[in-house]
Amino acid sequence: MVNCRKCKHFYITWDARFPNGCKSYGIRSKYNPAFEVLRVTGKGCLCFHEKKIKRIIRTNN
Repeated sequence: MVNCRKCKHFYITWDARFPNGCKSYGIRSKYNPAFEVLRVTGKGCLCFHEKKIKRIIRTNN
């Protein structure tokens, strides 16, 4: 099972009842959107793309 919070398609919605969303599948869910995809399609998420994390490099001046 994928961790949606590490996916670039994951977002937090404005709806308190369904706070987790997936831009790729166009769904909002109370739980991890990957659970809903698995429940409805019977297959795991096929749209997972890991987020690129920006790292700040500090220099000592």
